[in-house]
Amino acid sequence: MHLDKAEPFVGRAALAAGRARGGAVRRIVGLDLDWTDVERLHERFHLTPSIPAAASRVSVPVYKGDRQVGKATSTTWSPTLKKMIALATVESSLAAPGTLLQMEITVEANRLKAGARVTPLPFFNPPRKTAVPAV
Repeated sequence: MHLDKAEPFVGRAALAAGRARGGAVRRIVGLDLDWTDVERLHERFHLTPSIPAAASRVSVPVYKGDRQVGKATSTTWSPTLKKMIALATVESSLAAPGTLLQMEITVEANRLKAGARVTPLPFFNPPRKTAVPAV
């Protein structure tokens, strides 16, 4: 943040207040959904989970126990990673990789919770992506 700029700008007061509080209240994280949980929740209704062809942009709650701590804004099946992943905004105190949370999923019009683990972003970052060619 460039709060030391001489000229005023829109949002300066909000940024300064956030810095005074110790940083952002929420952070964007990746979530890795527990596929076993997803299957178990579908089995309760004698269904098999279906993998959607496109990413869901429906915002759904993210929980820590019974308390809502954020929301997932994009969920999809990753064919590369072979798992269900989501982007979410959660409380900063719960943004550390490995933190166990729950994400709401809907099965037969019933709102249920499946386990989710906070994972580092980007989800996939192979060494070949940034490798320097040998000379």
